[in-house]
Amino acid sequence: MGKNFQEAFEHHKNGNLQEAKKIYELILKETPNDFNCLHHLGLIAKNNKEYLSAFELISKAITINPNIASAHFNLGNVLKELNKINDAIASYDKAISIKPDHELYFLKGKALYELKKLDEALVSYGESIKLNPQSFLAYSNRGVVLVKLNKIEDGIADYDKAIQINSDFIITRYNRGLAFRLIGRNSESLEAFKAIIEIEPSHLKSLYEIALIYRAKKEFNLALTYCAQILKIDPKHSQTILLGIKIRKMTCDWSCYEKDMSYALKKINDNEESVGPLSSLAYFNDPAIQKKISGTYASKYKLPNNLFNKISPYKNHKKIRIAYFSPNFWTHPVSNLMVECIEKHDQSKFEIYGFSLVDRPDDLMNIRLKKAFTKYINVENKLTKDIVKLAREMEIDITIDLAVYTGENRLEIFAMRTAPIQINYLGFPSTSGADFFDYIIADQTLIPQDDQQYYSEKILYLPSFQANDSTRPAPNTLFTRQDLGLPKTGFIFCCFNNANKYNPSIFDSWVKILSKVDDSILLLFADNESVKINLKKEITTRGIEHTRLFFGDRLAFPEYLARYKVVDLFLDTVPFNAGTTCSDALQSGLPVLTCKGKTFAGRYASSLLNAVNIPELITANVEQYESLAIKLANNPEQLKVIKDKLDKNLPIALLYDINLFTKNIEDGYQKIYGRCQANLAPTHLK
Repeated sequence: MGKNFQEAFEHHKNGNLQEAKKIYELILKETPNDFNCLHHLGLIAKNNKEYLSAFELISKAITINPNIASAHFNLGNVLKELNKINDAIASYDKAISIKPDHELYFLKGKALYELKKLDEALVSYGESIKLNPQSFLAYSNRGVVLVKLNKIEDGIADYDKAIQINSDFIITRYNRGLAFRLIGRNSESLEAFKAIIEIEPSHLKSLYEIALIYRAKKEFNLALTYCAQILKIDPKHSQTILLGIKIRKMTCDWSCYEKDMSYALKKINDNEESVGPLSSLAYFNDPAIQKKISGTYASKYKLPNNLFNKISPYKNHKKIRIAYFSPNFWTHPVSNLMVECIEKHDQSKFEIYGFSLVDRPDDLMNIRLKKAFTKYINVENKLTKDIVKLAREMEIDITIDLAVYTGENRLEIFAMRTAPIQINYLGFPSTSGADFFDYIIADQTLIPQDDQQYYSEKILYLPSFQANDSTRPAPNTLFTRQDLGLPKTGFIFCCFNNANKYNPSIFDSWVKILSKVDDSILLLFADNESVKINLKKEITTRGIEHTRLFFGDRLAFPEYLARYKVVDLFLDTVPFNAGTTCSDALQSGLPVLTCKGKTFAGRYASSLLNAVNIPELITANVEQYESLAIKLANNPEQLKVIKDKLDKNLPIALLYDINLFTKNIEDGYQKIYGRCQANLAPTHLK
């Protein structure tokens, strides 16, 4: 190195980049091929984010001396900034071939991770660790890759090692907490996040995760305490505000109801994430709003046009290949409804596959479903792209998502396209708002012709929307009022919908009804103490003794059905109706009174009542709803007429004719398959 270069280098080292640059350039005027000057000028350009200039300078230096590992290393970093990831990896490889180094392998691992080449990234991080066993960053990043590969326990082990080396690295601790949550180890997850708070009390992400865990544990007061802590730090923290709204809804805390609704609606109108598609069904009685909410969430899954394009129809298969995707192939409301339909599918015309998104235990329902499917495939531990690849290799013609926006869904699978035809059915009672679902299954009650505009999918209309299981045994328990802790006399109204479907408006109606029916009581489902406390307070403020309000806990399924035999009339909720709960009540012989809403979820009970031919229990507004409830309670003869009609209708009701339902849905599948094979676009079909 000459004297002038040494001077420039000292300036460079001390951060005097302009002085260093001047001297490097002066040297190059006399010696244009000076490797060191070109290389260091490239580093200054990179520091100034002049990446194209940096690329040219370092590349020129390499042509002069291609055997300097650091130059290839730095060129790789520049290429990465230019988003030329593959070229960056090639530069790192060249540097490694000259002089293997743990940092080179580390950076190569990061680049491979960006390219989603997870297995190769894993190897690269491993090499980095071999060369430097004290590299906490390599352990931390390898942990991320292992978790992505669903090797979560191995990922946690790497996080532990990283923390042993550097206990203050928050990112590792945070990822470790998330990993524990993924495998249901919530206590350890909670401990991990609380440890972060001890190091960094204002770490918002950890505070938020703690709030989520307490919500899942139904320790709502603690969840809200942590929400309040976040909002002290950041009063506009949107996720936390929305979480608080959801918790208050779940616990029937209506102290901020109007304010909560206004905030949620503003987020929706601003095309931002709000309370979520599923939660929102209980908030808004407007199909246009529902479509907007779902569309906002669906947009997260939008993919580049060159990634998993829409599939052309496969050649005509001897049997149409149908695949149901669900995280709930076990004792769950969706499987309880669908199981017999799956069993009764005509396997001379169809091959029926079950893609299980979550590996469920072998309970009676799971065993039954495994027998029913042509093939049952557990894909819980498969990467999204591998699930899509598998469905395509199997040439599935039609896939049905039984979850969509419900818990443990994997909507990204459908965004990548699993089949030429994709259907939204049963699990989520609304539009997906996504362009990657071709059809939604409904009936004329759920989606009138004038409402088709509010659905991103085309409608496959069936005579009756909901499947049911005719083999379900009748309850073998006979409860008395005393068994359930209820008064010996008096009319019993009930609602066994989840408490998040309750709202001030419907509760006002229930209180009016109670006030007009002497000695009547209201029996509600409540699975946490917060709901009970808040609703007792709400009924008292409305002028009714809280002693007229009773609560039923979650029961085993036979006992749950038996409880319906004790009560007199089911009062439905608006805007989110009873679904499975309604069909359970009707099958148990209990009349369900509903008020028809404007959305799919708000018309669900109306659909079911039409399917048992009891339309007289469908009211058009809350005034009619209140009036009819009072009338039926005060006129036992009129109520008995309806109960007798329901009992008479049940054996022949469209709702419970699973043979006819299966035929109807198969006819629908054949129609949409035929259109697809003819290269015709999806359209509304009856």
